[in-house]
Amino acid sequence: MPSFAELLPEIKKRPTLYLSRYSIFDFQSFYYGYDLARNQLGIAKTDADIEFEEFLSWVRTRYNIETTQSWASLILFHSIDERDALDRFFKLWEAFHNRNKDRSSIESESESQSQTVKV
Repeated sequence: MPSFAELLPEIKKRPTLYLSRYSIFDFQSFYYGYDLARNQLGIAKTDADIEFEEFLSWVRTRYNIETTQSWASLILFHSIDERDALDRFFKLWEAFHNRNKDRSSIESESESQSQTVKV
């Protein structure tokens, strides 16, 4: 079973193939169903699944809002409608993913410089 993060590019390409409506809340329901199915089947979370959960926490931090509202509601609050919120979700996911890549490249560069200095 692919991780949820691996499904995201497919969902982004053709949302209504996976969701009944082009909606952040339909997407949230799809994610909760995916997560429930994995749990009931006893399938352990992959690193990519854990990363996706970290992303959901990152969304709360990014908007700097302390609330019990769902991550989908937070994104919708900053969007025009449910469709725009889903598009915004994918942009946020990209920003989160690139943030991790940028951090990795900086760390790799620092390690390379440290190794050069040691030589």
